Amino acid sequence: MRVTNNMMISNMTRNLQTNIRRLAKTELQYNTGKRIHKPSDDPVGITRSLKLTADISELHQFKKNVQDALSWVENTEDTVIGYTEVLKRLRDLTEQAANGVLTDEETKKIKSEVAELKQQIISQGNTAYSGNYIFSGKNTDTKLFDENGNYTMGLDAARPGVTDLHTIKFQIGVGETININTLGTSLFEIDPTAPGGGNKAGIITLVEDIEDLLEDGNSTKELTDKLGEIDKYIDKALTIRGDIGARVNRLELIVNRIEDDVINLRALKSKIEDIDQAETAIQLMNEENVYRASLQVGARIIQPSLLDFLR
Repeated sequence: MRVTNNMMISNMTRNLQTNIRRLAKTELQYNTGKRIHKPSDDPVGITRSLKLTADISELHQFKKNVQDALSWVENTEDTVIGYTEVLKRLRDLTEQAANGVLTDEETKKIKSEVAELKQQIISQGNTAYSGNYIFSGKNTDTKLFDENGNYTMGLDAARPGVTDLHTIKFQIGVGETININTLGTSLFEIDPTAPGGGNKAGIITLVEDIEDLLEDGNSTKELTDKLGEIDKYIDKALTIRGDIGARVNRLELIVNRIEDDVINLRALKSKIEDIDQAETAIQLMNEENVYRASLQVGARIIQPSLLDFLR
């Protein structure tokens, strides 16, 4: 087979292109720190990398859900703590009034403060987080109480045994959800004796009964009996507070777990995508040497011409 100059130059040009592509690829890897820039660089690796990217994105969304749920539950916890303090103050006032040694003026002042505590309870029942009323179940756009302490939500789906209909759940993991809300009827209870089939909060009825007894001014025994009822509401609030606290702890643990999972997935993704800096630096030097050598050889091939032999 006869080898011509054109064949040698063509082969030399093709080899130069191959060498410069390898040099450019290695230089790109070294400058970016990434081994994979297109699917053809590593079809299996890019598939795994894309899956890890999707998993990390999913974890970020779960983290946002958990943080939102945590804010909701913490807001609920703070409200229940405040409500418990109101109940304790109500008990102190009732106990003070039950002593039977107060003047009319002092009794009037206690009655006035009890009325303010009632309004505080109504306000706490209408607590909102990010525009949503936290104690109204799924009716988050509706206040729990009107100005008189009557429930504004339908109670058929909020009575014991059917409260799941008003449960708000957040997805915090793959196949994992958590209930974030506390139904107001569980905390403030329902007064079954109120007009309209029990549309009034039990605690509001109790406060109004205490107001009436203070107005009567001669109800020491009846006021003493109310202390036991107040204690039941305090115990109820403490139980609910404990349940909320458990959810807060769980959510905090989940946030930490998600953050750890993200770190682990990023480390695995880095092993797939990132280069070994020292190894790539050596490879880059080798590619540069090969390219320079091919240029030197090519110069010798292209240089001779007929004029060189006629001199």
